[in-house]
Amino acid sequence: MYIVIAGGGKVGYYLAKTLLSYKHEVVVIEPQAELCEKLANQLYIRACNGDGTTIDKLEEVDASRADIFVATTGRDEDNLIACQLAKNNFHIKRTIARVNNPKNIEVFKKLGVDMAVSSTSMMAELIEQEIDYSGIKTLIKLRNGKITLNEIELHENSIACGKKLMDLKLPNNSLLISIIRDDDVFIPNGQTVLQKGDYIIAASSSEDQERLKEFFL
Repeated sequence: MYIVIAGGGKVGYYLAKTLLSYKHEVVVIEPQAELCEKLANQLYIRACNGDGTTIDKLEEVDASRADIFVATTGRDEDNLIACQLAKNNFHIKRTIARVNNPKNIEVFKKLGVDMAVSSTSMMAELIEQEIDYSGIKTLIKLRNGKITLNEIELHENSIACGKKLMDLKLPNNSLLISIIRDDDVFIPNGQTVLQKGDYIIAASSSEDQERLKEFFL
């Protein structure tokens, strides 16, 4: 894929370096000449000296053929403008913006940015996912957080213990995907009897995650 990055600071530098390891074609737009020189000399990529929030500079890097545009500057307003130009003027299908203030994430999405990424929010989510809330753990969030993949440890006082899956009425928008029992992992069916100590992998909507927890725990 051809990927254009606006912003050649630390975030842009390491993003470009990572993308190169996956054999993508990468070009970086950076207003500081010394950073452009560093990118060109160390990563052997094209580093265009200039402002990524201008049409002229995006034309110079042939943005119209880019598959993805990423704005990684330290200014939220610049990242928003750059993504909007990429989307509206160059019809780049996928735009991603670094968001320094997590409060701006929803604003970015409403204004047309496909993905707004906040390192603060990401770190908070990672910490949250590592915390075991009385036997339920969020493994991953999908579709912008609308779907969660959960790991649930079944305790002996759970209503589901000793019952067949077919006899249980799971909460709406929930799906039991697999069971980890001792060293075995298997896909359950209606005849599967849940046991104490089972680890259940279940998908649910974010809204129904709490109901899933209450059901099993």
